[in-house]
Amino acid sequence: MMDLNIAQQIGGSSWRFLGIETPLPCCLHEYDTSVVAVKASKKSSRICKYWIDGNCAYGDQCWNRHSFVNVIKKDSPRPKRLVWWTAPPIMSVKINCDGAFTRCGNKAAAGGIVRDWEANFVYAFSSSLGKCCTALEAELLAIKIGVQTAVSRGYGNLIVESDSHASIQLINLGVQQSHIFYDLVSSILEIGSKANHIVWNHVFREANSAADGLAKHGLSLSGRVELFEFPPPFIWAPMCADEMGVIYTR
Repeated sequence: MMDLNIAQQIGGSSWRFLGIETPLPCCLHEYDTSVVAVKASKKSSRICKYWIDGNCAYGDQCWNRHSFVNVIKKDSPRPKRLVWWTAPPIMSVKINCDGAFTRCGNKAAAGGIVRDWEANFVYAFSSSLGKCCTALEAELLAIKIGVQTAVSRGYGNLIVESDSHASIQLINLGVQQSHIFYDLVSSILEIGSKANHIVWNHVFREANSAADGLAKHGLSLSGRVELFEFPPPFIWAPMCADEMGVIYTR
């Protein structure tokens, strides 16, 4: 079940991240006030993105912090980086991709989620990849499936994101013919060339958690791609956090 604190901050009486106007379940309206009081007394360690912009509508009731105190310390050995998911430019869609790899049997899977410029869910996918040589191969295959499905559905303006820095670097900088993944990277670029405009971005894993959940789900599939036209329950929480603009520090 979704955490009450997350559900309370979605706004209004619907689950907007589901892409449909659905009233909140009665279990989120009818709860023990003593439980809520205990939960309300605990603050998240995350910083509210909307507070930074001066636009948080929840004030002191906001679950996230309205202060940098105890989050970013002066004596920290390295500066803190703030990370959060952002929606793509208007008339574009963003594809967050991720690969999952287990050394036991070299089993791998891919997952991805597509959202529009208003953070609305468009579709998602999970796929079993069978055996892979490395985790990098799984990451590249996840990107390939993500771009391939988007182009086949007619989306022309794409922002492609992965938390695999090596994958994005190979795509942006190109590879020599002697590289082990030359054919795979070349096929990704060929598919991407069919889009009107495409950007390849590296993001940190905190901004890619929905895709991570889909990739891990792919490990349970057997040699097939599963497409989701509605958000599966196991990514509701990270989708909600993304839409709320939850900020992570690293």
